[in-house]
Amino acid sequence: PYAISSKGARGLMQLMPETIEEMNIRDPFDPEENIYGGARYLKILLEIFKDELLALAAYNAGIEKVKMYNGIPPYPETRQFILRVLRYYRLFKERGS
Repeated sequence: PYAISSKGARGLMQLMPETIEEMNIRDPFDPEENIYGGARYLKILLEIFKDELLALAAYNAGIEKVKMYNGIPPYPETRQFILRVLRYYRLFKERGS
């Protein structure tokens, strides 16, 4: 829960400082608060883009990058992030059913 990326993203959901502020998170290293804030942020991105892949791309690369490229940015890190999230989503969905 105390992770900090080289870009400054914090906590389990790897939230950037601006997102932490926007989501009114007091302690980004509190797992419950971080996960709740990350989930709320992802919900906002889904409402903005109305597309799961674009929302995930924006979560990783930023809203402006997705808009600038009019789609998923060509960053290997972002593309790998999307694939990793989808892989875990499918895994947990299968285990839950």
